[in-house]
Amino acid sequence: LDWLAADLIRNGWSLKRLHKNLMMSAVYQQASSFNETDAAKDPENHLLWRFTSRRLEGEAIRDSLLAVSGTLDPAMYGPGSLDETMRRRSVYFTVKRSKLPNSMIVFDWPEHIVSIGSRPATTVAPQSLYLMNSPEVRQYADALAKRSGEIVATVYTLAFSREATAAERDSAAAFLKEQTAYYEGKPDAAHRALTDFCQALLGSNEFLYLP
Repeated sequence: LDWLAADLIRNGWSLKRLHKNLMMSAVYQQASSFNETDAAKDPENHLLWRFTSRRLEGEAIRDSLLAVSGTLDPAMYGPGSLDETMRRRSVYFTVKRSKLPNSMIVFDWPEHIVSIGSRPATTVAPQSLYLMNSPEVRQYADALAKRSGEIVATVYTLAFSREATAAERDSAAAFLKEQTAYYEGKPDAAHRALTDFCQALLGSNEFLYLP
């Protein structure tokens, strides 16, 4: 911290340069991969030998749901909204204490009338219940299934920005077969099954946490 403070002063108090130095450092770019040898030496990660995964903020979770489903409205500026079903980024929510969006509150939206020095990140049951039962989340999953062209490999690419492993492909195939059979008799049985699969991915830790 002393070195950073001195470097900031030497370079004309340029915060942009400070941020760049931080983000280009080896510590900032550490992966979250677990290593038994390093963990035995420093189980609490005080020496920052790995990145500690953290959950995304409520705004980032909602914006990511909109983005991967292809339903995000990228329009900038203009008035905010009290409509929780709006498709613009979460920063455009109007803050009204008597009508706060559930999607934000459940993921630790901060109190807006006081300063918040450290934003909490809880893990509670209502978060999972929201992702499982919210009509909006179901709509995002449906849109993701359609956007993928009904192809599992594309779902993984859109949701996680990576290819599915062989084990994941096998697991997905088994799940889709079972769910399609569950919806037997309905004209869109295969699509419903893939929507279920998409919703499961959108509620996974890999989607909700920064690795």
